[in-house]
Amino acid sequence: MIPSVLASAYRQIAQFHENERLIAWLSAQRWVVGFTPERRQFVLFVGAIVAGLVGTFYRYDARRGTRVVAAWLVAGSVFIILLAIVYSLYLVAVHFKRLPLIIRGRPQICFHLLFWLLLLAIWSAPENSGLWWLMLSGVALSLPYLIWRCGYMLLSGQRGKAAGTGFRDHLFYIWPVWDGTNTPPGKGHDHLSRSVAQTPEAYARTFLGGIKLLLLVALWTFVMQLMAGLIYGDPKSPLKPLFQGHSLGLPRLKQILASGAALPLPVIWFSLYLELIWETLYIAAKGHVWIGVLRLYGFNVFRNTYKPLLAETVVEFWNRYYYYFKELMMEFFFLPTYARYFRSHARLRIIVAVFAAAFVGNMYYHLLQAKEPLVAADWHKLWSLLGARLVYCFLLAGGIAISMLRQQNRRGKPGTAAVLRSGGVHRLGRIACVWTFFAVINFWNVIANLTLSERARLFLTLFGL
Repeated sequence: MIPSVLASAYRQIAQFHENERLIAWLSAQRWVVGFTPERRQFVLFVGAIVAGLVGTFYRYDARRGTRVVAAWLVAGSVFIILLAIVYSLYLVAVHFKRLPLIIRGRPQICFHLLFWLLLLAIWSAPENSGLWWLMLSGVALSLPYLIWRCGYMLLSGQRGKAAGTGFRDHLFYIWPVWDGTNTPPGKGHDHLSRSVAQTPEAYARTFLGGIKLLLLVALWTFVMQLMAGLIYGDPKSPLKPLFQGHSLGLPRLKQILASGAALPLPVIWFSLYLELIWETLYIAAKGHVWIGVLRLYGFNVFRNTYKPLLAETVVEFWNRYYYYFKELMMEFFFLPTYARYFRSHARLRIIVAVFAAAFVGNMYYHLLQAKEPLVAADWHKLWSLLGARLVYCFLLAGGIAISMLRQQNRRGKPGTAAVLRSGGVHRLGRIACVWTFFAVINFWNVIANLTLSERARLFLTLFGL
C-alpha cells in the first residue's frame, strides 16, 4: 500500500508539466495569453541580433597586437559581413528555384566550398597583413557556428518551404539565444515552425515542459558534483567538504591517459564506465538547457538527450544520446548518401550511408569545430585534436552499421518481438553490451597528449594484452 502511494506521489511530482489543473490555471494567466507566437518570435529576433553581436565580439581574437579601436572596428565589420552572408543565403533559400542547376543540385557543397575558398585566401596571405586579413579571419572563425544553421535554411529552400517566409523567420535560429554550440538544437525553420505552440493552452504545456527540463539540469548538475566529490575526489567540487576529505579517489579517463601509469584492470574498466555516465550526464544537462529555453519560448521540440543509458542497441543509444547532432549527421550526410548511391545493394547502401554520417560527417564536423587551429593552419594541433578521433569515428560507424543491419535482419522474424520485450537478465545484458561498446570506443575520444601508437598500446592493455 505505502509503495503504491509513494509511486503515485512521485509520478504526480515528476509529471507536474502534464497536470491539467496546473495547465488550465497557467493558460489563463494574462502574460501567457498576451505572449503570442508573433511576440515570442519578435523577442527571439531581437535576441538574435544581440547574440550575434556578442558572439562575434567574443569570438574575435583581439590579442594580435591591434589597438582597441581597430579591434572594435574589425569586430563590427565582421558582424556586418556575417549578417550580409546570412541574408544572402536567405535570399538563396527564398528564390531557390531561380538558381543555376549546379547550385540547386548541391547547395550545401557550394556553401561549404565558399568557406574553404575563404580559408585558402587566409592561408595564402601573410599573417597580420592588415585589417582586411583580420576581418577575413574573424569571418572564418565565426562561420563554423553558423554553417549548419544556414545549412538548415538552405534545406528549407531546397524543399520549397522557404518561399513566403521573412528574414525574421530564420534569423532567430541562426543566432539563437538558447545555445552557443555548432550543433543547432531544434534544427531549422521547417522543424521549429511545426512545433510552435499556437494557443495559450499549448504554450502553457510547453512552458511547463521547459521548466521541468531546467529542473533536471539542476538535478544532473548535482549528481555530477556528487560524483566529482565522492568518486573522483575533485578538490573543485563544492560538495567535497561534505565528505570530510573521504572519496574513492578514482582517476578520470583523461588522467589515466595523461599519466600512462599501470593501474589494475578493474580500476581502468570502472573508470571507463563512469566516464560514460559522466559524459551522458554532461551532455544531458547542456541539452536540457537548450531545449528548456526553447520550450519557454513555445517550441515543443524533442529533448536533446532521452535516457540513452537504458538503450538496448547501439543505434538506439546513438539516437538518444545527442539527438540533434544525430539529426545533423542524418540530414546532411546519411540521407543524401542513402538516396543517391548503391540503391540495388541494400546492405551496402546502409553501411556506406552510416559511414558517410558517423565517420566522414562526424570528422568533418569536428574539423570545423577546431576553428582556431584550422584558420591558423596549425596542422600539428589539428592532428593532436583529431587523430585519435579518426579511430573513434570508425569504430562508432562500424558499431552503428552492424546494429542497424541486425535490426533489419530481425524484422519480421518470428519471436523477435518477444525477445525484444523480454526483461530481467536479458534486458540488462543488452544494456550492458551497449554500455561496454560506448565506454570502450570513448577511450579514443578523450583528448590526450599521446601519439596514436601510444594510445593503441594503452588500449590493448584494456584486454590484458
